[in-house]
Amino acid sequence: MLGKKLYKTSMLNEFRLVIVGLVIFFFNDFYLDTFTYEKFQAGGKFKILDVIMYHYFYPYEFITFFSLIIIPACYYGLFRGVKFCEKGFIFNRGLPFLNRSVQYADIKTYKLLHPKKAISIHSKNGDIFVIADNSVERVIAILDQHNIQGDLAQDDYVKLISNYKMFMMMVIGFTVFVFAMKKFGLFQ
Repeated sequence: MLGKKLYKTSMLNEFRLVIVGLVIFFFNDFYLDTFTYEKFQAGGKFKILDVIMYHYFYPYEFITFFSLIIIPACYYGLFRGVKFCEKGFIFNRGLPFLNRSVQYADIKTYKLLHPKKAISIHSKNGDIFVIADNSVERVIAILDQHNIQGDLAQDDYVKLISNYKMFMMMVIGFTVFVFAMKKFGLFQ
């Protein structure tokens, strides 16, 4: 539909570091919490292989950890991104079934938000797509090849920083929420 894939954006390295930190935090909690289970303590063995064998026989906690932490971390950290093709791009809205295809003919202009990491693309029907990437120059080159006019001024940079702060607060809030729900025992 949109032709051959030219480029796929990736998550900013700073956010990947936050995701790795969250995974390590929750894995540590998952691992240490195993030692408090009565069925685990009954065995009297407390080595790493004993933890693995316990979760092999009682997989509920591991399945919960895997589906709530590992799968979203892999999806958002590795697979999610905006895919630029020959005739347009596919904007990822967070979940695979919410993706939206946009033709280059429907794009009015683009605006640079950060010198190396963020750009906003404005469509003719009023939609705005914010794209953050470790190498935004490649995105600008693709848009320039399709004769899309752009503005390289950085007047919206302050709004972008406030959106990043709001995103980080949402991630931290969700992490605290999941941790609290787990500690209160609502996942058991």
